Parts: sequence; structure tokens; C-alpha cells
Amino acid sequence: MALNVDPQLAAYYSQVDAEFPPVSAPDALDALSRRSRNKRVADRFAPPSVPDVSIQQIDVPLEGRTLKARLYRPSQIDEALPLVVYFHGGGWVIGDLDTHEQVPAQLAADARVAVASIEYRLAPEFPFPAPNDDAEQALLWFAEQRVRLNLSLRTLAVAGDSAGAYLATYVERAANLKVPGLVKAQLLFYPVVRPSFNSTSYTRFAEGPVLTRNDMIWFWGAFLEEPVTIAGASEQRTMDPRVTLTASIPDYAPADAVVMVAGIDPLHDEGVEYAKFLELHGGDVELIEASDMTHGFARLQHVSDAARDWMRSAATALREML
Repeated sequence: MALNVDPQLAAYYSQVDAEFPPVSAPDALDALSRRSRNKRVADRFAPPSVPDVSIQQIDVPLEGRTLKARLYRPSQIDEALPLVVYFHGGGWVIGDLDTHEQVPAQLAADARVAVASIEYRLAPEFPFPAPNDDAEQALLWFAEQRVRLNLSLRTLAVAGDSAGAYLATYVERAANLKVPGLVKAQLLFYPVVRPSFNSTSYTRFAEGPVLTRNDMIWFWGAFLEEPVTIAGASEQRTMDPRVTLTASIPDYAPADAVVMVAGIDPLHDEGVEYAKFLELHGGDVELIEASDMTHGFARLQHVSDAARDWMRSAATALREML
């Protein structure tokens, strides 16, 4: 493992690998195997509940389906709070409300906002554009329900980690096209931006730790339901702005953004480049480089003091932006 990884994170990863050895081929290519290991690890190393945060279970009725969601609020605050709609990571294939609960719950407490976490449909059973459609429609549903849920009408934001950050920033653009100015801020943790795997950080951290280049190639292939290689996705997909987030110029200035990247992560460079893209096209962007962190650290605030500090700084930046 790279020498500058936070020691507490390094110790955690060593323990995980000892108790749950990574699956090997052919199981490594199977979505159910990946989900099973992810769930077992999440259950074994589950974080404690975030104190003073209330949780409301919500069913989001959409056409032909119902999505599960959870609404987190600081329990000591009675006023109508700004709403942040959050999408979990996991390569569009793994992860759920339980595996990622610490992130939206802690964000609600740290930023003093309400956070709605959405359980969207997963690939490969529901490939692109199903997760995108779920994200957009769930956001619009929550926007319409703010009065009923005692939430502020003044400010609406989106947030997510990894593939969830991809969905968050995708839906910011899609929703603001339909209702200009609806989404006013976005908080993106190590976002996925495009199906391309030749950046310096992809080369440097091709074998991880935690996330490998082959993992991302596999996740993109499952999401797009087509073969993806180290050279990237097909030209048709690469040029599609719904897939490659930088493939077209936004019609409106992007919502203000906090972009946090991990210093030891294949996705580092595309996160930095995306922050510059948002700024170039009119967004007010704060880029935070978590130099000693690996991909996925947002979920590990209970095992790493440094991860906790980084996430607290992101919440502070979002609160100031709102």
C-alpha cells in the first residue's frame, strides 16, 4: 500500500483483506459476488449510529416503480432545513441505503441540513439510463414534497460519492434544465466523470489500493451494458453527455460545487479536471484534495480520524455555500 496512506485506513484495509479475501476470477466478474462481499464487509465493520440525527423512512412513488429513501435531520433543530439529495456510490452495481448510511447521516449532523438518501436501481439488472432516470425523478419528487416534509424551499442541493457523485452532478444539470435554478449546490466526493482509463492517476493507482483500474472498467461495462476496455467505451457512449459528463457545454452555469478528491485514487485526476470544467463554465467551485485518503474514505469516518476531519471540512464548505 502506498506509503502516504493514512495509517488508520491502512490498518483497516489489512484487517478487511485478512477476514474477507478479495474474490478471484471468475467470481470477481459477477455482480452478486461483489455485492455479497461488500455487504458482509459493511456489516462486519458497521459504524455506530450518528447521534442526534432522526431518520425517516420514505417510499418514493415513481412511474412503474417505488424507490426506497431515508431522510436524515439533526434532531435538535426544529426549523425547515435546506434539503440535500444524496446518491450512494458503488459503481452503479453495489451499495445501498445501509452500506452508505454513515455518509448522509453524518453530513446532516455536520452541515445542519436535511439529507435524503436515495436507493436507485442497480446495474447490470438495470443498466444506463435507469440509475440516471431514478436519480432525476427522485430529486424532482423530493423538490415537490418539501412543504409536506417541512423542508426549506429556498435551497436544494445534491451530493454523492463516486458513481453516486456522477448521478448527483448529472441530475443537477438535468433538473436545472427543466427548472432553472432548482439545484443551487453540489457536493461531490471523488466523482466518476467519464469512461476513460488512461489518466496519470489511473496509471499510477491501476492496482489500487481499494479500487483498481480493472474494477472501474468492469463497473462501466456493467453500467453501459456493453464491452468496455482499457481504451474506453464506444465512441457513441463517449460522446453522449449523459455518459461523459464533460462531453458538452452546459446550457446554464453549473450549480456551485464542493469537489473533494482522494489523493490515492485512480479517479483523482478526473475529479480535479471536472472541478476545473465546472469552474470554466461559470460554477463557483471549491476543490479539496484529501491527500492521504483512498477511494471510498467517506464511508470510513469511524475508522480514520483523518477521514473524519476531511468529511467535516467538506460539510463546512457545503454549509457555507448554502
